[in-house]
Amino acid sequence: MSQWNQKKTNINPEKKRTNWNQSLRYTSKPKKQKKLKKSLQYLLLLKKFNNLIDYKNIKLLKGFLNKYGKIRPRRKTRISLQKQHQIAKAIRKSRALGLIPFVCNVKL
Repeated sequence: MSQWNQKKTNINPEKKRTNWNQSLRYTSKPKKQKKLKKSLQYLLLLKKFNNLIDYKNIKLLKGFLNKYGKIRPRRKTRISLQKQHQIAKAIRKSRALGLIPFVCNVKL
């Protein structure tokens, strides 16, 4: 046996790896409150207003606009195609009547 192998067998692995045993898996982190999924947020917004989409319901329609005043795409809202068409139509109609502005002023 070489001198290197003798040294290796004499070292106690438990003493050498005291810090390694404190793995990140075993530390307890404070649990965060779960956030509501963004896609579920729009469905709950529709449910709050009993799935009635109307051009006069500005609170509902503003939920489907982004910060620039554009209509949110269906891939973000995850609502059905029919509902998305109804919301887009209602937003366009309320813009034409002057209830919702066409463009929002956002400073970059």
